[in-house]
Amino acid sequence: MSKQLHQPWHILGAGAIGCLWAHNMQQWQLPVTLLARTQEEHKQMQAKGIQVTVGKVTHISRPASIFPSMSGGTITNLLICTKTYATLGAIKAWRKRLHPQVNILLLQNGMGTAQSLQSLLPKANIYCATTTDGAWRKGLWQVVRAGTGSTQIGAFSAHLSPQNPPPPIAQLISLSVSETDTLALHWHQDIITPMWHKLAVNSVINALTAVYQVKNGDLIDHQQGRLRLEQLCIETEDVMSRCHITPIPQGLLQKALRVLQQTADNQSSMLQDCLAKRPTEIDAINGFIIQQGAIMHLPCAAHKQICQDLRQQYPNA
Repeated sequence: MSKQLHQPWHILGAGAIGCLWAHNMQQWQLPVTLLARTQEEHKQMQAKGIQVTVGKVTHISRPASIFPSMSGGTITNLLICTKTYATLGAIKAWRKRLHPQVNILLLQNGMGTAQSLQSLLPKANIYCATTTDGAWRKGLWQVVRAGTGSTQIGAFSAHLSPQNPPPPIAQLISLSVSETDTLALHWHQDIITPMWHKLAVNSVINALTAVYQVKNGDLIDHQQGRLRLEQLCIETEDVMSRCHITPIPQGLLQKALRVLQQTADNQSSMLQDCLAKRPTEIDAINGFIIQQGAIMHLPCAAHKQICQDLRQQYPNA
């Protein structure tokens, strides 16, 4: 594929995952531009570049960046990696530059943002992704790739066919297959299922680790936490069943326990956010399950209680 045919991408949300994708897109020789919030952030990006550490090797990438008042062309392909609660506010600063039928690839925790985004941009082509890649920020524009996973991508907008990816996303998938030591991207014809499965696991783990201030592995034998974990699993599977979501093989509880064992020494992102007095994504995780349960007249008492406990303990959550 010749370089001039490479589709340009813009990235909104230069956190760990956004920077990881920017680095990989540059490796693939794709034109990629980070959307900075301010002129100062833009200057810092250009001065420092992005440092991505994989194992003992650190790579430096220098993607382009722009800020809202800076001149620039139309955005046709947009990867969004912002926190769920910040998405709508962040995209409004760039709305005038978006092509009416912009391709948006939404890669974030939780659910519900895609629906809100579609209401804001009715003609946009929205695609969702869910990943098992692990990355964390060591410092400003410094990212450590902590785990190599895979990313499932699929169509969200009702007017899109779920069968095949559009050319810009097909190109990303093709490049990920042809290169080594890079992102592993795959097209999924029913993206809602893996999104729900990841949401379910996050909903029964993250808030509990934050409330009890424990690492993931410590939740397995936590006297109160384990009982609440089991109750959250029952409620979540009930909601999933009523929403006609394909069940998780071996059940949600066994899946959650496996995840806790595999990530035993990790602090959940929600616990990290709470300890740093940052907002959390609980509304897009447990809140989304409560919202879906309410449609089915399910009380979701355990989910409501964990949300209440978290907010009492951490006012910023």
